[in-house]
Amino acid sequence: MKTVCLKIADFNVRVTVADDKWLLPSNYTPFYADEMKKSDFLMDVVVGNKFKEEENFSLVGSFDELGFKQEVYSCVDGGYVFCIFDMSGRIATQMFSNVDFTYNEICLADLDEATMSFGFNNAMMIAFAFSSAYHSTLTMHSSVVEKDGRGYLFLGKSGTGKSTHSSLWLKHIANTHLLNDDNPVLRVIDDKVFVYGSPWSGKTPCYKQRKAAVGALVMLEQKPYNYIERQSIINALSSLMCSCSIMIWDKPSYNSIMNTMSEVITFVPIYHLSCLPDKEAAELSYKTIVKVV
Repeated sequence: MKTVCLKIADFNVRVTVADDKWLLPSNYTPFYADEMKKSDFLMDVVVGNKFKEEENFSLVGSFDELGFKQEVYSCVDGGYVFCIFDMSGRIATQMFSNVDFTYNEICLADLDEATMSFGFNNAMMIAFAFSSAYHSTLTMHSSVVEKDGRGYLFLGKSGTGKSTHSSLWLKHIANTHLLNDDNPVLRVIDDKVFVYGSPWSGKTPCYKQRKAAVGALVMLEQKPYNYIERQSIINALSSLMCSCSIMIWDKPSYNSIMNTMSEVITFVPIYHLSCLPDKEAAELSYKTIVKVV
């Protein structure tokens, strides 16, 4: 038995691993913390390999929007069980979470290391997203760059070109750096919105223990031309809802997330960019959202 302390988006997470030989995937290394502050404590995670019987739970739904299957079950005490399957359809992970996700048990199938890491990462993302939801926090599906101390998030459906647009900024906008390429974290703190790097960055290995004040969010849409405009409040809310982790059937976390979205819309401009994957699109979005003359 060993315990690892992590600091993710300025939250403290305690991970207890039953198997001393199993190591957390390397994407968590930048987030190791030497001490655990009670005031910033978010959740406990216990990692083992004893699966629970699914017949004791009620199926909420089965989802495969991310390219792999997930099953969600509700428990009589209000908690949840998540079953996460790998790309070949094998169950990789089962996670039990209490009602507010402050305590989570992640059970890993005895498979190859890559599959165990896949299951652990996805379970951790779920646990973090919904435990932090009660603390004015959104876990986003987005690519984010940092320029002059501010973070700019590019939103959109899978395949829209979020990573491509980030790469165009990196190539054509001087002194731009990638903060995260898939799952950054937004926090509202004292009427200001910050974006954080996280241990989850999709196919791009970009795991940074770093934060920046948010300059703007941009919803991307592929078009045969480049055009940008600021979104209305209704459209901005829709963009956020399409881009963050939500369980609409879990009313407490859903209400907290909706309140946080309202705060983000209040404090940060959100744009819609119709674009080609070219230099002109990057320069247009940069000059508009950074207000460069």
